[in-house]
Amino acid sequence: MLKRKTVKIGDVFQVLTSEGVCYGQVINKHPKWKFVVALFREFYSREPQSFEELVSMKPQFITTFLIQDAVRRGFFHLITNVPVAPRNADFPVFRATNNLKGDDTMWFFWDGEREWKVHRPLTKEEKEYPRGPYFPSAPLLVEMIEKDYRVERDYI
Repeated sequence: MLKRKTVKIGDVFQVLTSEGVCYGQVINKHPKWKFVVALFREFYSREPQSFEELVSMKPQFITTFLIQDAVRRGFFHLITNVPVAPRNADFPVFRATNNLKGDDTMWFFWDGEREWKVHRPLTKEEKEYPRGPYFPSAPLLVEMIEKDYRVERDYI
């Protein structure tokens, strides 16, 4: 377990759920929206042998999150720091809407710098873009893990 409370890119943090222990990783940072984290829905009875292997898996979901505040308050503990896997290293494209209306929904996309919108059904790839910028609370983040939240299924 890391002794510091200052979050850095690559930090792996422990998440305690009703189903067991899983992990997240700080994968990116934006000057305005702060940290982007990836959550991995693999439950462990003891610490994994390789955190590099763990973070190379496809995450359950990616979200913006106030991880610095959550660590300082003791909700999550920093475990180690490992390189962010290439699949998660680029700043993600986020998607949002202000009105879900099926195929008639207006979608807004943001890649950390520019924004654009589309008024059409999402492509398969776009359905996997994380929701955001979205800031779930620490308890909601745990609930999302426990309920197996998947952006492509649960945020159509």
